[in-house]
Amino acid sequence: SGPVGGYGKHAAQAIKLAVDEINSNGGILGRKLEAMVEDTKLKKDIALDLAKRYVNEDKVDFLMGPTSSGLAMGLTAFAKENKKILIVTQAAADALTGAKFHPYIFSTLSNAMMHSRSGAYMMSAKPFKKYMCIGPDYSYGHSSWEMFKSKLLELRPDIEIVGELFPKFFAKDYSSYIKQILEAKPDAVWSPLWGEDAVNFIRQALPTGLFDKVTFAFPCAGALEVLVPMGKDMPDGIYVSSRYFFTTPDSGMNKNFVKVYHETYKEYPDYMAGETYAGVYFIKAAVERAGTTDPEALIKAVEREPLAWETPEGWKIMRAEDHSVVEDCLWGETAFDEKYGFSIPSGFVSIQGEQICRTPEELKAVRGK
Repeated sequence: SGPVGGYGKHAAQAIKLAVDEINSNGGILGRKLEAMVEDTKLKKDIALDLAKRYVNEDKVDFLMGPTSSGLAMGLTAFAKENKKILIVTQAAADALTGAKFHPYIFSTLSNAMMHSRSGAYMMSAKPFKKYMCIGPDYSYGHSSWEMFKSKLLELRPDIEIVGELFPKFFAKDYSSYIKQILEAKPDAVWSPLWGEDAVNFIRQALPTGLFDKVTFAFPCAGALEVLVPMGKDMPDGIYVSSRYFFTTPDSGMNKNFVKVYHETYKEYPDYMAGETYAGVYFIKAAVERAGTTDPEALIKAVEREPLAWETPEGWKIMRAEDHSVVEDCLWGETAFDEKYGFSIPSGFVSIQGEQICRTPEELKAVRGK
């Protein structure tokens, strides 16, 4: 619930859809799934209390979620302590499978590091020389910029950084920041603002002509939580990414998922829906390989060799070394679509998953800190 409640709503809807589908086809190893969904209200103490209840009273086999990386940091420590598998389907902090990695966590979505690196590869092919950042003032905003900047400088040592701005999370007034960007005159801006923050920033910047003067790349603004409320007001030609676009790929599984989701909930699936749906199917694939829900046996089975499973966004591969998914990241340019009544990214560029995952040397270094 609250300002980012849409993400939880889409996740809950996708869980129900996936559970109903799997159960109607015989369940997993002949057993039916049961899912319980509760509202964390974006509070760490509530999230941990729910996890304790789920594990100690409800005797769940898996924990899944949450939306916030801040909450996920507490939950991953709880999962490790209680030897309970946590499937991360929404929180994108790269530390979850990096510095904070342990065997009981599996991340089934491309994380912030992967999206930052993919953005650097995409933008490095453009002629821009002067860069800025505006992102939320907490761990995700800062790490997104640092990872984008370091990879971009590696690929394009000729670029110049002309400023970085970090308004508080859920800021209401961006006028001073917009003024600073206009005064700095960058060629391009990296902006990990997301959800309501991205909407408020874009709306407030429109009257200034900012998007006519500066090219923006938003790693999260391809989400329907931004595109739908912006409607016709979303500027064309902004580079956006998302962990799942309902319009692609042109596969049978994706077409069916979008059709059933739209018929059931009267809206299109956001990336949180796509990623959470994929997380439920990861459980199915992992349990069927292991032949059991026992955590230790399941971990060994998944680590035996990379586990591939099909999802609406395409095939995902879970790798053993950090329990992180390997998948491509898509970037497109915003363009209003009359059919949907909001912008749909087009002209997709696909950055290959192998390019943006941590190397063995990087894994060793980050875990040694």
